[in-house]
Amino acid sequence: MTEKKWEEMTWQEKREVRFQKWLNPSNVKFNNPEAEKLYKQRVTRLIKAIKLEEPDRVPVMLPVGNFPAYYAGYDYYQCSRDYEKLKKAYIKFMDDFGDQDMSPSGMINSGPIAEKVQSNVIKVPGVGLPKDSSMHNINEGEYMMADEYDKLMLDPSDYMTRVNLPRTAKLFESFKKLPTLRHAQPASWIAALSDPEVRKTFQTLMDLCDEQKKFNAAMGVIHNSALTRGLPTFRGLNTTAAGAPFDHFADLLRGTRGIALDMYRQPKKLKEAMEFQLKLSLAGIKNAPVTGSSPVCFIALHKGDDAFMSDKQFEEFYWPGLRAIMMAMVEEGLVPMPFAEGKFTRRLKQIADTPKSSVIWWFDQTDMAEAKKTIGDICCVIGNVPTSVMKTGTAAQVTDVCRNLIETCGKGGGYILAAGASLDNGKFENFKAMQESATKFGTYK
Repeated sequence: MTEKKWEEMTWQEKREVRFQKWLNPSNVKFNNPEAEKLYKQRVTRLIKAIKLEEPDRVPVMLPVGNFPAYYAGYDYYQCSRDYEKLKKAYIKFMDDFGDQDMSPSGMINSGPIAEKVQSNVIKVPGVGLPKDSSMHNINEGEYMMADEYDKLMLDPSDYMTRVNLPRTAKLFESFKKLPTLRHAQPASWIAALSDPEVRKTFQTLMDLCDEQKKFNAAMGVIHNSALTRGLPTFRGLNTTAAGAPFDHFADLLRGTRGIALDMYRQPKKLKEAMEFQLKLSLAGIKNAPVTGSSPVCFIALHKGDDAFMSDKQFEEFYWPGLRAIMMAMVEEGLVPMPFAEGKFTRRLKQIADTPKSSVIWWFDQTDMAEAKKTIGDICCVIGNVPTSVMKTGTAAQVTDVCRNLIETCGKGGGYILAAGASLDNGKFENFKAMQESATKFGTYK
């Protein structure tokens, strides 16, 4: 029988191809047969949850974050500059913790690169933040002016290179002097590079390549160590540029104040720009490669929560673009996983409009009982052990919260136990309590 061509497959068939690649990675050399067996058990557990089927037990996504750095006796600042310590920290955590459902996901950036870039947007320990800070911060600002939508849509590459980068990072201030990209000729580039400030920027970028390779190598060691011991990656393809079009402008271009004003002062222009951005994102999703990694696509949502906009505004400005992005992913056999930061309790009926078992919704502070009731038969749901309990509570308190969530959301499958945010300097025993709760209370009979 002739195999179907990719474009002839249904989205379910495409997804199954990706699931099988994830379940049987060809490029992973497991430490031993037991590690391979556990890997397949864990991936099968996650796939069944996504499909709204009952796995052997409720899967767990631990909020590991930067905790391994502190558990190993280091901190963010040290691990961001000493990559040997970074590797040792995460490998020690995996060695000591033992059984878990997926690889730990860290949030530590390279300190030396941050020092050179001098970002106005991302502040890290030692660069914009005190050295003893435990996480990096996002410094939201109005980095795109209200009258610049047309300028961005005329040539987004030119705008982001010559306007946005100089505003958002000190290293790129000289890029204001670059020639207009769409009209650039060899002579204009040579003239631009004759400027000492422009040459210095490019030289710094080239010098940073070696640092980036060192950092990537360290992260690769951590990633491979997890895989070879049988811990799958849950968040797969990088879809940073494929989020809600509203958030594209609200997060790091117009900012909260700017985007709120635009919804009232220039709603048509905002919608036009979001439609433009949507087309760019859809082009990036089309024909996404089929790899051995997870097909789950993480999408951070920031401005769609209950507190920021009304239900009418959500329906008008936010949901159409986000749904189009998710449906494009679904059609490619990918599994969108929007992370609904804040509360999405009022949004539940609106976000139910997707094919059954096609989307994972990860909730932060949403009412989980209402989520299970409203969309539990349509989407796999994840969440939402309070970060405050994970960080400051006792192991017994963590167990109580997890048990309640499992009993509320686990019935019939389609639930993954997780927290609403990642941790920094927490308690090892609380992570253990969270993982063990799934075995104690989340086993399906």
